Amino acid sequence: MTVGLVIVSHSAQLAVGVAELAGQMAQGATSIVTAGGGANDILGTSVDKIHAAIQAADGPDGVLVLLDLGSAILATEMALELLSSEQNNRIALSFAPLVEGAIAAAIESSLGRSLAEVKQAAEKTASVEQLQLLKPFSTTQEEASVAVPISPPPVQTDVLESQLTLTNPTGLHARPASLFVQTAGRFQARVEVSGRGRQTEATSIIGVLSLGIRKGDTITLRASGKEAEAALKALDELVKANFYETATDAAIDSPSSSKDVELGKETGRQPVLTAPQEAQDAWQGITTSPGVAIGPALLYASAGLALHKVERRTISAEQITAEQERLRQALNTTVTELRALATSVQQRIGQAEAAIFEAQVLMLQDPALREGALQAVAEQRIDAASALAFAGEQQATTLEVLDSPLLAARAADVRDVVGRALRHVSGQVMQKQDLSVLKQPVILLADDLTPSDTALLKPETVLGICTVQGGPTAHAAILARALGIPAIAGLSNAALQVIQTGDELGLDADNALLYHRPGSEMQTQLQQRFAEQQRQRAALLSTVQQVPTAVSIDERRIHLLANIGNEAEAEAARQWGAEGIGLLRTEFLFAATSTLPDEDEQRKRYVQVFRAFKGHDSKRSRSPVVVRTLDAGADKPLPALNSIIGPVVEANPALGQRGIRISLAHQGLLEEQLRALLLAAAETETELHLMFPMITTVEELRMAKEIVERVYEQLRQRQVTLPSFLTRVPVGIMVEVPAAVAMAPEL
Repeated sequence: MTVGLVIVSHSAQLAVGVAELAGQMAQGATSIVTAGGGANDILGTSVDKIHAAIQAADGPDGVLVLLDLGSAILATEMALELLSSEQNNRIALSFAPLVEGAIAAAIESSLGRSLAEVKQAAEKTASVEQLQLLKPFSTTQEEASVAVPISPPPVQTDVLESQLTLTNPTGLHARPASLFVQTAGRFQARVEVSGRGRQTEATSIIGVLSLGIRKGDTITLRASGKEAEAALKALDELVKANFYETATDAAIDSPSSSKDVELGKETGRQPVLTAPQEAQDAWQGITTSPGVAIGPALLYASAGLALHKVERRTISAEQITAEQERLRQALNTTVTELRALATSVQQRIGQAEAAIFEAQVLMLQDPALREGALQAVAEQRIDAASALAFAGEQQATTLEVLDSPLLAARAADVRDVVGRALRHVSGQVMQKQDLSVLKQPVILLADDLTPSDTALLKPETVLGICTVQGGPTAHAAILARALGIPAIAGLSNAALQVIQTGDELGLDADNALLYHRPGSEMQTQLQQRFAEQQRQRAALLSTVQQVPTAVSIDERRIHLLANIGNEAEAEAARQWGAEGIGLLRTEFLFAATSTLPDEDEQRKRYVQVFRAFKGHDSKRSRSPVVVRTLDAGADKPLPALNSIIGPVVEANPALGQRGIRISLAHQGLLEEQLRALLLAAAETETELHLMFPMITTVEELRMAKEIVERVYEQLRQRQVTLPSFLTRVPVGIMVEVPAAVAMAPEL
């Protein structure tokens, strides 16, 4: 048995809708009965309806009654008076927000929680202040007997506490939340974070996202355990550093065209809900990536599984262990798959976009999701697929009801990653169109695209994207913008019924319009705009190629070099006129993975970067590339180094173990990196220069140069012959600290 729920509302339709939504979360495991409207279903409340609903939902585990305001409270109290004292003892009232509270209560009830726990879960969806406004002035004795305070327990002597105010532009959205969770997970400590009246474990990315923390909000951290103090210090530094977000990072997740975005809000137009009546009419959506495209339609059905449609299959007690193991294996396989995808996206698009899939890895490893699914197998005796779909839909809905579009959009990521894992649970390969090998350019039309789908797209073959679901803050939209593919969302489902694969489409994403079989006049307009955009791009590229060589007064040539952070930036820099690399930030190799790349993997990645400039400068036999060795620590926390470095507790981390100091403390890391760089430079005939970060003393520089010589000797012992231009590479330092400035002559 489970705790029953009764939904009391002035509106019968509202009560039914809330019950339907909550019922999807419970998947039939919880009795949910409505008592909406007055007599004849007019607006109001009915004592008789409430009494009958409580009777219908009642059972050994009790009933939680959720109600809206005004007469609903009075009518419910009158209905309770008609029940026996025995029944009253197992009935509780909740004044939580009706929709959010019902969903949370249904989830907890379906897991077999007690009445007190179900009530507590419902009321955690509101702040203490909100509950005080919603509650009546008195609390009945029956309610008090099961009431559970939602405020945090009193601070104990072994629990440390701190409060932090977020100042980064977008609050705790995906990337900051990922860093927050990764940082908390580095320490032997239990850390809880609370804000906006909610509380969660700091190692749960879904829990952290569901707090809905925005810029200006204050969060409370409570930590206990061996490294509690170190954990709080690290999180304090992370928050005060604005999660190391740049203006570009913030713009990626919160485009100016979609501030507080709602369907059609930024254009003032609403989506057309039926098929256009004339050829010149169009479906209206919302812009998620600007641009213009003309081409044939391709109706695409993602291979992702609808979690709420996964068939629930019961198992015997003897099958529980095997199903749980099957679940663990599927999750681990999916994590490996996602990390490979993150690496691929980082190479093709960039680090910020790769972070989308690193966040998905954390979602799949989230204790709330993983343990929730394993627990569902054991307690509900359902198979691995049913349990994972059940837990995934619960977590997705937790995010979906948030009032921030940016955070609510992360529900799609949960469904995407869980759907991917479900394919491995079943052991079946889902057949779907391979968007990475399309034979002709198309405009994609789909109900929705997942981040995984979008990451495979190529701008040469996917000219545009049109979806029913999604919005500007969805990760699929972020990837589309990064790829430069025009896209709109918010189309009517009618578009999927009317448009067929092969039909000619005109996409005006700048104005969020989709034309089906556009007339000749509209085609001409769109083609002219597309041609103008291409002309402007070509003109810019042509201008870049015609820039005269820069020469100083004393006839020294000045080279135009680019600072880059990954393979994609190297190719873009070359296209826009760079002759080489002024600074290659090698952290890109370590940032998108939780495991250290070995020498061969590093070599391959460096080769991809260096090849972008091979033979680019006809007046110079080799392109110059300045490489900064690994610059980690302080403002650059890299999860991949945790297994080697471990937790670091310092009074001033900004001047602590970071930069060259990490490399000198763990010299094997630097040796491996230098070998990979020299081998890659030899393979691509690159003029390599080395730069060491955060040098403070002459001794640090001397030790670093000794390691370079040691690496040369290691390569000689391996019988590796380097070309003459690499037998002694130039070495420099980053002048970043006052001590380096003061000691410049010595250095």
